[in-house]
Amino acid sequence: MAKAARKASRYRMTFPEVVLGEPIIYKLSHDFDVIPNIIRGRITDKSAHLEVEIVGSVKDTERALKFLSEKGVTIHKLD
Repeated sequence: MAKAARKASRYRMTFPEVVLGEPIIYKLSHDFDVIPNIIRGRITDKSAHLEVEIVGSVKDTERALKFLSEKGVTIHKLD
């Protein structure tokens, strides 16, 4: 069976203090079969603000975004 078409989408994400230090971006690529590309960001002791491009199938991207939301990450689609 052929793999689903991959699409790139950009998001602005705000990570709360409680998840700082967790390997969340790694988990996206490892557990959800998407490729995260950090375009820019600002990280402080209290939060992280990142612009991230995610490349993956629509289904895998939706699963990854759901995981982030469940972790308390605020997500805004940019494109």
